[in-house]
Amino acid sequence: MATLVLKKGMDRRLRAGHPWIYRGEIADLRGRWAAGDAVEVLDAGGRFLGRGFYNPRPALACRLLTRLDEPIDQAFVLRRLGAALDYRRSAGLLGEAFRLCWSEADGLPGLVVDRYGPVSVVQCQTLGMTRAEPWVTASLQTLFPGGSVYRLDEPTAARIEGFEAERGWRGEPGPSELVVAEGECRLTVLVGAGQKTGLYLDQRENQALVATHAGGCRMLDAFSYAGAFACHALRAGASSALLLDSSPEALALARRNLELNGAADRAELREANAFDALRDLQAGGQRFGLIVLDPPPFTRRKDTVEAAARGYKEINLRGLRLLEPGGVLATFSCSHHVTPALFEAICREAAGDAGVHARVLASLGQSRDHPVLLTVPESRYLTGLLLQAPTS
Repeated sequence: MATLVLKKGMDRRLRAGHPWIYRGEIADLRGRWAAGDAVEVLDAGGRFLGRGFYNPRPALACRLLTRLDEPIDQAFVLRRLGAALDYRRSAGLLGEAFRLCWSEADGLPGLVVDRYGPVSVVQCQTLGMTRAEPWVTASLQTLFPGGSVYRLDEPTAARIEGFEAERGWRGEPGPSELVVAEGECRLTVLVGAGQKTGLYLDQRENQALVATHAGGCRMLDAFSYAGAFACHALRAGASSALLLDSSPEALALARRNLELNGAADRAELREANAFDALRDLQAGGQRFGLIVLDPPPFTRRKDTVEAAARGYKEINLRGLRLLEPGGVLATFSCSHHVTPALFEAICREAAGDAGVHARVLASLGQSRDHPVLLTVPESRYLTGLLLQAPTS
C-alpha cells in the first residue's frame, strides 16, 4: 500500500473529524500506487492518520475511510454497511424504501445505496468506490439474501473522478418497476430511470409533516417530479392539487402515482416552467392553502451562489403571495452551498418584499436515513422552512 504524506499543518481538518484531503495539501506519495487505490495517510511528522482511496485527478484527492490501522477490503465494507443498517433499524427508519448508505455520513465516502423493496440501487461517486463495488455488491447480497443490486452512477461525479458512469444489474436482474409504500401512500419506482435513484427519499419525513396541514386545502406542488408531496396531501384530505413540472416524463410518473393513490380526479398536472407558472398564477389572482416549492439545485458551485439566491428569492416571493390567509408554504433548497442560515435570510427578504409576515412553523432538513455528521457539514444538503401566512 502506498503512503500519502501531508504538508505541515495540513492535518488539522482530519484531526477535527473531517475526512477530506485536497491535492494541494499533499507533500509526497511514496510507493507503488494506481488511481483509485487505498493509501495510508501520514502527517508531516510521519504519524498515522488513517486510510482512504486516492485519486490525483480531482482537487479532492483523498477521502479517509478509516482512522484505524485496518485493511480496506470486503469485510470492512460489510461491517460499515451492517452498521448503517443497524442504525436505521434502531431508529425505526426501515421500510419498503429507505437510504441504507449516505457516503461520508455512514463511513463509506463516495457510496450511496438506496433500498426499494428487494432491490438495492448503488451509486458510486468516486473512482475508488467503483473499484470497491464488487465488495459492495457482495456485502449487500449478504445483508439482503435473495435481493437484487442495480448500479446507477451519477454522470457528473464520474466525469470529475475520471470513470465511466455505469448503469445496470449486478448478477441476476431484479424487477425494473416496483410499487413501494411510503406512509399512507404507494409510489412507483422505475429502477434505472428518472431522477435520483428512483425516489427523493430525503423528503419522505417532510412529505408526511406537510400533509398534516393539507386538510380541506387547495394545494400547489411546484417542481413536483413524481408528485409525492401532492399524493400525501391529497391522501390527507386536500381538496385539490395543481402539479407543475417542466418534464413530461415526470408528470407521467406523477399521474401514475396519483392513480395508485385514488387521487387523480382531484389533481391537475401542468407542464410548465415553474417560474413562469408561479408568475401567471399570481397575475390571475389564484390562491392556495398549501404550497410546496421543492426545486432542483440552483447551484452546485460556490461561485454561483449569488445567482442561485436570486432564483430562490423569486420563487419564494411568488409562493408567499399565492398563499391564502393562514396558508402554509413548505419551501426547500437542495443546494448544499446554500446554508440553512442563508436560505432563511433569502426567505426573510422574500417575505418582506411580498408583504407577508410569515410565521416559522418548523425548520426542515433531510430525512434521518440521510444522517448529518457534525464534523462534516457537507453531509447536510437539504434545508427548508415550513411557513404560515397570517390569518388576516
